[in-house]
Amino acid sequence: MQKEPRSTSFQTLSRWLSAILRPSASSQAVSDASRKIFIINLFCLVMVLFTASFAVYGLIQSKWEVIYDLLPFTALYVFIYFWLRRTQNHVLCGNLVLYPLYVVMLYLVYSGGVHGTGLVWIYCIPPMTLFLHGVKRGGIEVALFTIGLVVILFVMKTPFDELGYHPDLKSRIVYSFLLIACLSLIYEYVSSRFNHSLRHQLSVKLEEVAMTDHLTGLLSRHGLEQRLQAEEWWMPNVWLVNVDCLKGINEEFGHTLGDEYLKALVDSMHAFFEGRSVLISRWGGEEFLIVLNDTGDQSELANELREMMAKASVQVSSRQRRTISTSVSIGITIMRAGEPISTTLGRAYKALYQAKEAGRNRVDSL
Repeated sequence: MQKEPRSTSFQTLSRWLSAILRPSASSQAVSDASRKIFIINLFCLVMVLFTASFAVYGLIQSKWEVIYDLLPFTALYVFIYFWLRRTQNHVLCGNLVLYPLYVVMLYLVYSGGVHGTGLVWIYCIPPMTLFLHGVKRGGIEVALFTIGLVVILFVMKTPFDELGYHPDLKSRIVYSFLLIACLSLIYEYVSSRFNHSLRHQLSVKLEEVAMTDHLTGLLSRHGLEQRLQAEEWWMPNVWLVNVDCLKGINEEFGHTLGDEYLKALVDSMHAFFEGRSVLISRWGGEEFLIVLNDTGDQSELANELREMMAKASVQVSSRQRRTISTSVSIGITIMRAGEPISTTLGRAYKALYQAKEAGRNRVDSL
């Protein structure tokens, strides 16, 4: 009973942090842009807390130079935070975060910072730079920062030299910074490759979903049109197959059994066209569109399919011996050279209507 308030408090804190750090209240999608906006928001808030805290410390200690140095950066990160939430421009805000940060870090290396501790802050540069600017651009910027670091430590005469540290400290700082940079580079490279692979797999999956009918596994309308363009067949034959009385089957036995019967019809079509150059799609609820690259007698071939599909059936239940089956009507035509598929379909529908009006369970052509 006592855990519930804690859970509620945690959920409240989680919602509060989410509202502060997310790009917008309605943004739930995970993308590169939303991740960068999230990290920039988080970094800005952390930097505001740190710089403001040190400014307060400087005020207590009457170190006015510390206050003058830190308050402009506090104001900058506050501005970046609210500007990012308003514009969602993570590219500009990322630059506003990083480039002043480079200058501050190099200055801390040069001056040594407070009590010679300024160097400890430079290790945030590689992960932030590589995350916001990517492997290529970020790697170049980290390399340039490293060159600046080496120049300041080993070439320039700086206040850091007067702090009395061991001479090996400079080389240790450079080596440790390079180690962090390499690890960050490896992580970002692997992460980017993984994300690219994941996006590619998702794109392929979405394309597959758009190209196929989820019930039968046949091509969808969009899928058939795309495949037909890719095949470039010369004047293929087009068959429009309509299942007779499927509506009555669904009303009497239910859509689940009706769907099973459609799958049985699909199996019979696959068996019939095995080894042939053919595209089969589910064109509507009880309609199938078949595009066949074949020069034989189409009426004879379509009648053979009609007879084969009439034999397809499904059992009503395991307790009953009754099975479901019906006939199909087929309208056939040919796709003329340069003709859009909509015109070909118009003739195929007319042929199908003729077959229906003539009593169903037959083949007509135009």
